[in-house]
Amino acid sequence: MKINYNPTGKWSVEAVKERYSKLSLSLGSVDGFEPFCKTYTNRRGFTWVYNIMDSVVDGVRLGDKACVQLAIDYIRDNEMYSKTGYIRARMARALKSADLSDSQKKELALIFLHQLETGVLYQEYREYCRLFRKIGVEPYRREIKRYGKARRQYIKRAANRLLA
Repeated sequence: MKINYNPTGKWSVEAVKERYSKLSLSLGSVDGFEPFCKTYTNRRGFTWVYNIMDSVVDGVRLGDKACVQLAIDYIRDNEMYSKTGYIRARMARALKSADLSDSQKKELALIFLHQLETGVLYQEYREYCRLFRKIGVEPYRREIKRYGKARRQYIKRAANRLLA
C-alpha cells in the first residue's frame, strides 16, 4: 500500500520540479540540490510518500533562491492538503533567515496583509507574524492598526501581535 501526500495540479511533484528548474535558471540555485519526495517504507510494506514541498524548505535553508521563490508562491496560494499548514509554518521559519530581495519582502508583506484583511488566518499565521516582523512591519503600521479595530477578535489579536 502506498500513501502519497502530494497533491495534483499546480503543486504536483512534476509541476514543482518543472517550476524549480525554470526558477533556478533565472534566479540561481545551490549546486547539487533538487527538490524530491521523502519516502518511508515500514516492515509490512506500507510506503508513505511525503510532500515535495518539505524538500523545498530544506532548499530555503541552504540558501537556494529558486526554493525561496517557490516557498513564497506556496504561501501565497495557501492550498489546503494534508500537512500543508505544517509545511507553510516551516517555510516561514526558514524564510526568516533567508536572503530576501526587497520585492520578495514586499510580496510577503502583501500576502500577510491580504490574509489579515480577509480573515483567513490559520495556525501558521503565528509564524507569518514572526516573519513579517523580521521583514519589517513599519511601512504597513497604519494598515495593521486599522485591523486592530476589527470586530472579529482573532483578527485583532493577529494585528496586535504584529504591532507588539
